[in-house]
Amino acid sequence: MSGETAAIAPPPRRRQEDRSARSERLLMEAAVELLVSRGIDGTTLNAIAEGSGYSRGLVTHRFGSKAGLLSSVHDTVAQRWIAHVSGRVGDAVGVEALRQLADALLGFIAESPQELRALYLLRYTSIDAGAEFRANVAKVNRAQRRDVERWIEAGQNNGTIAPTLDAALHAEMFCALLDGLIYRWLVNPNIEIGNIHQLLKDQLVLFEAAAPAPAG
Repeated sequence: MSGETAAIAPPPRRRQEDRSARSERLLMEAAVELLVSRGIDGTTLNAIAEGSGYSRGLVTHRFGSKAGLLSSVHDTVAQRWIAHVSGRVGDAVGVEALRQLADALLGFIAESPQELRALYLLRYTSIDAGAEFRANVAKVNRAQRRDVERWIEAGQNNGTIAPTLDAALHAEMFCALLDGLIYRWLVNPNIEIGNIHQLLKDQLVLFEAAAPAPAG
């Protein structure tokens, strides 16, 4: 008997799971590429089938409709962005959490620029009253603002952020700064994004609690 051990093939269910995961990845990649290169109008189920190499039937089964497609792309990329932020921020709170969030944004721009372009194309288009995915965008925006507000409140509780700040209002402002930075990068890819990112972080001194006066 040979000393070599025969390779054990994965069970059928595992093979099916792997194929499903691969098809979902390729379909999503094709959708993101189309959104960036052709815009929303050019991102059709047929075009995704052609770009991914899968059948129109599979694309329809996966997304259902164009509205389902756009909602799925938004939610998938938003989940990746949220996971990226969570991994960067970790247990940090207060100003440190906001700094880490700013760093996470710069990292996502560098690592996943096409996904970020597709995400924000959908975000900005959602202001159209007829956008069927606008509820998806609003949900993620609310969650992002709540996280920032929670980090600010935690900083107030541990004395690192001024207690007089309105946490909800400053959370909105900070989220608006991040969105504005992304917008400027989208319309001008040659913008000095690193320098502006540093300026944003430098402004966080405005959140910090004043150091206690020396005794005596």
